[in-house]
Amino acid sequence: MTGKITYLDGLRGIAAINVMIMHFFVALAPAMVYGDKYPSHFGSLDHIFSTTPLGLIGAGNFSVCIFFVLSGYVLTRKFFQTKENSIVISSAARRYLRLFVPVFAAVMFSYLLASTGLYRYYIETMTFAAGSNYRDYWTFTPGILDAVRQAAWNSFFVGGAIPYNPVLWTMSIEFYGSMLVFTMALLFGSLRNRWTFYLAAVLALINFYYLAFIIGMVFADIFSSKKSIFKTDNRIVLFIIMISGLFLGSYPVSPLAENSVYGFLNNGFFRDPKMTYHIIGAGMVMYVLLNSIDLQKVFSSRVPVFLGKISYSLYLVHFPVISTFSCALFLLLYPVFSYVQAVLISFVLSLLLIIPLSYLFYKYIDVAGVKLSKEFYSRLSRPLIPTVQDT
Repeated sequence: MTGKITYLDGLRGIAAINVMIMHFFVALAPAMVYGDKYPSHFGSLDHIFSTTPLGLIGAGNFSVCIFFVLSGYVLTRKFFQTKENSIVISSAARRYLRLFVPVFAAVMFSYLLASTGLYRYYIETMTFAAGSNYRDYWTFTPGILDAVRQAAWNSFFVGGAIPYNPVLWTMSIEFYGSMLVFTMALLFGSLRNRWTFYLAAVLALINFYYLAFIIGMVFADIFSSKKSIFKTDNRIVLFIIMISGLFLGSYPVSPLAENSVYGFLNNGFFRDPKMTYHIIGAGMVMYVLLNSIDLQKVFSSRVPVFLGKISYSLYLVHFPVISTFSCALFLLLYPVFSYVQAVLISFVLSLLLIIPLSYLFYKYIDVAGVKLSKEFYSRLSRPLIPTVQDT
């Protein structure tokens, strides 16, 4: 019960692929994500993707919310099974270093690419794909000291836009969200009335991404008990929850048309409907997965589990590859092939590069980060006063 859960890795892997697809759309087919704000290159398919549940393909923000719910669950699960504070303290002490090592390597990789001028292909591609509506918010002057500062400090403690790798906007949320659920577990996780504090946290964070971490932590508490009224194997109920969760997860990031199927959700109740609906949808999908043996088998299959293993690495390296290799390849192909053909070929060939590169990054960087964080905590937790044998 305290080991790695393969089907959660599988869900994480599929979510990582979906984030990659979104960034590929943003670079080469932005109307797929942002609707008629940008010119169409795929005919009516652009509009369909950006205003219907078909937009689940490339629903990057929804996938990020799945990451956050998974973190809240995985980081506190062992605690709720054992109620040992040392588990939370150990995880909290190791969290920054575990996240930092791969981030630092990814930023250095991006710094090298930026220093050689390869990101110009992204600017050229976006200028072409987005037309006159494109505004260059990404041009920056690379510097080694700035890169180190962005990797070590801004990514985790400041947040916002990280020019060397824009996907790192999630790192500060991931770090602070982790500390939030660690603190909640330590302070309230063993109390009988802890559900009151959970509810208060949900209400306070309803308009923040940190809500996803609370949802994950609550699931960890619920599903760690032997009996719970929240557990069910009713397939009809689970099917309804899953469809509803996916519908909320497909809530578009583009401006809603008046006749959109999501129009009734755009009621002004939430400060950022996209974010809150995506979090709720991610929680619903997670709930179904935790209850459904059939779905667990699907996500425990070889391909999703492999993608889950490399998911953090894939998340960190895919954007620099898309912004250089993929865009350069598209610019080379488009004079020869149609726009759609050039995009599809670029995507397939990019995937053949991103997956192996992510595996190498996982094997030599991510694994090293995990080992280093464990060694750090091992040294940190040693007694400071020498024993008689030591003297």
